[in-house]
Amino acid sequence: MRLLSLRHLALFAVSAAMGLAATSALALDQLPVKDLPKFSDLANVKRFADSVLVYRDDVAFDEVTFPTGKVSYANDRLTASKSVRRTGQRAMLVYIAPAGRSPLEVLRNYQNDLKAGGFAPLFECAEDACGEATALTGANNFNFANMMFRDNVYNAPRSAAHACAAGAEISGFRYALMENAAIGETLAVMTWRPLVKGYALPCPDEIEKNTSVLVFRVQARAMEQKMATVTASEISQSLTATGKVALYGILFDSGKADIRPESKASLDEIGKLLKGDARLKLHVVGHTDNNGGLESNFDLSKRRAAAVKDALTQQFGVAGDRLTANGVSSLAPVSTNATDAGRAKNRRVELVLF
Repeated sequence: MRLLSLRHLALFAVSAAMGLAATSALALDQLPVKDLPKFSDLANVKRFADSVLVYRDDVAFDEVTFPTGKVSYANDRLTASKSVRRTGQRAMLVYIAPAGRSPLEVLRNYQNDLKAGGFAPLFECAEDACGEATALTGANNFNFANMMFRDNVYNAPRSAAHACAAGAEISGFRYALMENAAIGETLAVMTWRPLVKGYALPCPDEIEKNTSVLVFRVQARAMEQKMATVTASEISQSLTATGKVALYGILFDSGKADIRPESKASLDEIGKLLKGDARLKLHVVGHTDNNGGLESNFDLSKRRAAAVKDALTQQFGVAGDRLTANGVSSLAPVSTNATDAGRAKNRRVELVLF
């Protein structure tokens, strides 16, 4: 069965057609026989024998939704019947496996090796079983893989080999998700056959005999706190000027309402402000991005606001009637929810005068 490429792969192809085809020097005359410079395997994840690494992307901290059920697209929204969300250090690699090895064979090799290393299966699917046609064909740029790649982490092909591994279309798509709870790692493997004949991609036809492999890993890691702490004086100035202040130094794990220890500096500054002005009363308002359902995020955002209120009353002796706890889910974004950076801005706690 022939399937149109996944969203990130399709964008590969478009970029390649526009950019690589325009410069013959960047065309892939023959398949690569060695890894692209400066790329290396993950420390504890082997490659399929004789595969060539053509892409790697690493992010220190991210949140990823991994499908664990069939994906569908309706009402301008992509949803999975089941999914799991993981946060931590993200790594993504793309390989070209040797000719004559099917997507199934390559995937099974990964599964067997990962199982031997302590990984347990969470989900597996192939072609149409992964979702409805609209979720696989890239209609309106929504598809199965976009559950993980909410923004285009590829942006443009880093090389001709990278673009050709994606293909203009694909066939034989397979997906497996595995997890090793003992070491806090979740790993997805996708395999497919790239199809390039008859398209603008400057790729050798022989690549259609190869299987492309995408390995996507999230390691549980605490986020490094880089935001400068907003001082009590700065909070006061913003409240006076605008009636509110957005705080990004109060942190929570994904889907949870427990305040992380590294939030102490921000709480100290709020407590300092409240203790210094006994007349000050504030609404504490929780905001989320649009990951998850609207109603569940209403509950989550309110519980997070309540956790902040409780911390201020219990740790700083602030009277409870000086604070309220409220949650508005994802209804008041300050940036796009289509990118990681935008979603990070939307996840916040605001203080509002009353």
